[in-house]
Amino acid sequence: MTAATPKSGRNGKIITFYSYKGGTGRSMALANIAWLLANSGLRVLTIDWDLEAPGLHRYFEPYLADKTLEHSTGLVDFMLSFATAAVSGQPRTSETDWYLPYSNLLAHAVPIQWTFPGDGTLDFVPAGRQDAAYANRVNSFNWQNFYELLGGGVLLESVKTKLRKLYDFVLVDSRTGVSDTSGICTVQMPDELVVCFTLNRQSIYGAAAAARSALQQRRTDEGVSTLKVWPVPMRIEPSEKDRLEIAHTIARTTFSGLMPHLDPEQVDTYWSDISVAYEPYYAYEEVLAIFKDRPRQSNSILSRMQSVARYLSGTQTLSFKAMDETLRSQGLAAFIARSAQDYIDEFRLLAKEYERIRQTMKSGDNRTEQMNLLIGRARILRGQRDTGQVGQQLFAEKTDGSRIVGLALARAEPQRRHIDMAIDGISHSRSPFEQYQALRLVQALVNSVDPTALQKVRAAIEEQINKTITKSDQSRWLPANEILELTSTSPSKEVWTRASLTTSTLLGTHKLILNERRPSTSFVRYEDVEENHGLFVETRGIHQLQLPPIFRIAKHLVTNQLYMEFVRATGYQDEDLWTVPPTARKRFLTADGKTLGPANWPSATSWPDGKAQHPVSGISFLEAQAFLRWTNRTAGVDPVWIWSLPPEDLWEFAARGEAGLTYPWGDAFDETNCNSSESGIGGTSEVDRFEKGISSSGCFDMAGNLWEFVLALDAREDQCVLRGGSYKNSASEVRSYLRLIRVPQSHRPPDFGFRLVQVDSSDRGKSALAFSA
Repeated sequence: MTAATPKSGRNGKIITFYSYKGGTGRSMALANIAWLLANSGLRVLTIDWDLEAPGLHRYFEPYLADKTLEHSTGLVDFMLSFATAAVSGQPRTSETDWYLPYSNLLAHAVPIQWTFPGDGTLDFVPAGRQDAAYANRVNSFNWQNFYELLGGGVLLESVKTKLRKLYDFVLVDSRTGVSDTSGICTVQMPDELVVCFTLNRQSIYGAAAAARSALQQRRTDEGVSTLKVWPVPMRIEPSEKDRLEIAHTIARTTFSGLMPHLDPEQVDTYWSDISVAYEPYYAYEEVLAIFKDRPRQSNSILSRMQSVARYLSGTQTLSFKAMDETLRSQGLAAFIARSAQDYIDEFRLLAKEYERIRQTMKSGDNRTEQMNLLIGRARILRGQRDTGQVGQQLFAEKTDGSRIVGLALARAEPQRRHIDMAIDGISHSRSPFEQYQALRLVQALVNSVDPTALQKVRAAIEEQINKTITKSDQSRWLPANEILELTSTSPSKEVWTRASLTTSTLLGTHKLILNERRPSTSFVRYEDVEENHGLFVETRGIHQLQLPPIFRIAKHLVTNQLYMEFVRATGYQDEDLWTVPPTARKRFLTADGKTLGPANWPSATSWPDGKAQHPVSGISFLEAQAFLRWTNRTAGVDPVWIWSLPPEDLWEFAARGEAGLTYPWGDAFDETNCNSSESGIGGTSEVDRFEKGISSSGCFDMAGNLWEFVLALDAREDQCVLRGGSYKNSASEVRSYLRLIRVPQSHRPPDFGFRLVQVDSSDRGKSALAFSA
């Protein structure tokens, strides 16, 4: 997302934040002051000019669309674009302003996504796109050539002129030390210079020397300074009072004469107002003080940043109203409530460290201790959400180390879906240590997973007893036998009640079998944890199903043979069956490109060879709805039943039952139970093929084969929702609690299909429909 160009007509001020050494808190000060200025209704732009060590974005990260800046261009990209144009031979002699098209730095600005009072805005220009080539782009840029050969100084003057007209304040985060880039930031760019330093001599003398040099270079011929300097002592430790007094006196003395814009009395007041104390909390998190510190605490980071902001504001009046407490809490949570996904790089490094431990240390207690310590470090970084999903993600990467770290995270937040990891870790462990972690995970799950999953656990352990699990290693022998004892009463056969009451009906010449369900309760609550697979596959979270007293759901997906009844009945031509005009239906063509029908049919008169009993696919939600209208008309008026696509609550109940299973058959995945990517089929399969995968409601293919259209209350008018996953999806994506969202109603890929339901025509039955079919 690019920042919108603000209206011109302002007379803004450019302020550089500089430090001679790192670790002063310079970026922290800039970010806080930028936020305070924007929160006072002013338009603020921040620029990360610390190209060698960019980090300003960390203070804005929760409110950036591209949090890692992997896709956002920035300052170095802007400079390279100009340099490329200059080298390519622009006609500078005949067009003196040839560089103007290349002076739009705001093309690289991104907005901070926060609603500020009044006209307040905060935009940010990153250092550059943070990809693998970033360092090479920075190191290869020749600043001397930029100035001496390419006319870079003129470009920057043009940039300054534009930015002053568009913003009240432009805050530049400069590189430390003495360099080409820090010289640009301290001498050419700013109207005012904030010099951050700590109270040691190296920092004081280096910062003061840089400030004095900038002032010398920014004098008119008459000797009048065109730059204001604001020294700001940072990270002050007040406990050493005597040493603090000496160091503070040295600093004030060293910077004397550098603030001619203040009279002596104002200088005295200034030094007492702006000293920023060290607060350990801010050493560990890039958190803005406005979200952490309470207002009107005189020595807090927030109050000191407000003091500095007042000096910088000049004639601007600043308002520091206390933030609403709810907003403040939400803002703080955005900084510190990190997801496990935020630490994915660290987890992968721990995985490699585990592998090094195993490779370089001899087997024994010392190695085991090191591996256990590593497990502890992984669990410290678990984050405050997504722990279980990240654990599965790592386990699926299949390296020895990633499997271990994945099991560690799963143990930190055990969930029913983790039982497959545990079974795999027992049956196919890469090491005794992994098998031990898997057994411990089972112990955490044994009271929550369904009996069919426990059957698989027992089978896995029994297979390894006296093989990899022996009495010689009590650390695995004892938990394995404890699990066997706990699961000894698990039934040895199928445990979920299958729908016994079925009915059949004719649609055209085709017989359709329906399973009748009578839920024992009107409401079923599922407490699903957050999980997503990309932008469009996610859970509903904690939610409650609303169920009618009775409903019927088709045992099978609608087949090609049944759908042909609709096509032969001129369903695509019948205006009464459609909510879109004929011009919109012209896209619903078969493979011949001429006749109307499913996209993968050769023509409207034939389905794919040998696939009469495969589910119809390559159709859209709009086509499925037209089929339903035809069904209601063909079946005749029934005072008891209404035909419909499955309302999402009914579909989910039919797939998961009251137990809220992970898969239709239980909590443990079995590739022989469904047509997922693990089956290797690579396309649709017969609708009655996977009998072992039937749900407790007696339905086939509620995991895999095809995504199924459902009626969802939260779907937009032009979009739809699907459930169940398809032959293209893996075990983790065909889970019965996942949904495919934000799908255009006209979208017709090869792995979309549907099944039918009947809902009774009473008021309670009708209320189950998300909207009328």
